[in-house]
Amino acid sequence: MNLVHAVARSKKNLTRAATELRVAQPAITRQLKLLEADLGTVLFRRHPKGVDLTDAGRILLEKAEFQIRSFDQLQDEFRDLTFAPSGHLRIGCPPALINRTLGPAVHAFLQKWPNIRIEVRKDISDQLTRAVLNDGLDVAIASTDMPQPHLECEALFEEQVWVFGPSSAKLPRTVSLKQLSKLSLLIPRRDNAIRELIERETRAAGLHLRILVESDSVTVNEDLVKKGAGHVVAPYFSLADRYKTGQLSGAPISNCTINRSLISRKDRPVTRVMQEFLKVLRPEIERVRKEARIHGRR
Repeated sequence: MNLVHAVARSKKNLTRAATELRVAQPAITRQLKLLEADLGTVLFRRHPKGVDLTDAGRILLEKAEFQIRSFDQLQDEFRDLTFAPSGHLRIGCPPALINRTLGPAVHAFLQKWPNIRIEVRKDISDQLTRAVLNDGLDVAIASTDMPQPHLECEALFEEQVWVFGPSSAKLPRTVSLKQLSKLSLLIPRRDNAIRELIERETRAAGLHLRILVESDSVTVNEDLVKKGAGHVVAPYFSLADRYKTGQLSGAPISNCTINRSLISRKDRPVTRVMQEFLKVLRPEIERVRKEARIHGRR
């Protein structure tokens, strides 16, 4: 599998793959033929400029990358028994929480472990969940609505869903679903936890939403709201700072919250790097949890 991985990573060039593996090119070709014979399928299509993966080769590569990464993590764990944590960590977070949770946590972590490489991805919860499942991320903070059989989900806190309007708008202390259905809304696109929650609740109440704009961009929605184009439905922390400074009006939607969770794959070991990162992340989560409890409801 390491052979297939090396050939694919070398941009399908056998000479570069041979150099990386420190073997002669004829040996690479011979081993590829033996591997294809053992598997009973063709993994690479040969051509004058090199080789290309077949469908079978791509499937094997996906398996190989997973196994190689698992072995690399195992090596890191054994090294970490006696040495400082090493390697890198890939983490994800929704835009609304990244500055409140990951930003401070990453800074604190790098102060203690400056040699660790961290990759941060900002995206909506649905995409983050898929990235964790596909082994594109090690861990993510995401909104979870239903249990995922292959994911470990640690509940972090509940976040109130709000409706935000221009500063001049007069909103009630709490917005009911019936009142929400009468507003022109700027709302996330489908496959978004907030969108699915709001639509499910309004359908259950026999109501319909007046959707003006569908966008996952907080910046676009904020600009449109300030110009009086409509009201945006979003988690409290998405626009909390604008609300506190009076740039936007806002109110919580009755009985409408989303669950924020820490997700990772069940078949992945918790590495030393992840353990150390979670130590600095948890105080930030606790601070946000308290803020959500105190300020999430008006």
